[in-house]
Amino acid sequence: MRNVAVGFVEAEGFTPIFDAVDAMVKATEVEVTKVVRLGGGIVAVAVRGDLATVEEAVDIGEETARTRSRSVRSIVFASPCDAVSALAAEPDLVGN
Repeated sequence: MRNVAVGFVEAEGFTPIFDAVDAMVKATEVEVTKVVRLGGGIVAVAVRGDLATVEEAVDIGEETARTRSRSVRSIVFASPCDAVSALAAEPDLVGN
């Protein structure tokens, strides 16, 4: 999974994340790896692709989610370590 950037967007509730996913995949060519409930009402989506595309998708996703949720956070890893790559591929690992 080298040379692949990963990004995460999290917000309160599924609706903001579903809106974010819809906007991200319509505007960019990222791969959505999974949407996962993190607990406490927080839901996250993980995406991967080339760096410029992931950055654009995460910006779009964060902006879109913010229209429905006050609490939105995101991060992009340009060259993720193996552990972060594994989380992007299988975000359920966070809860284990």
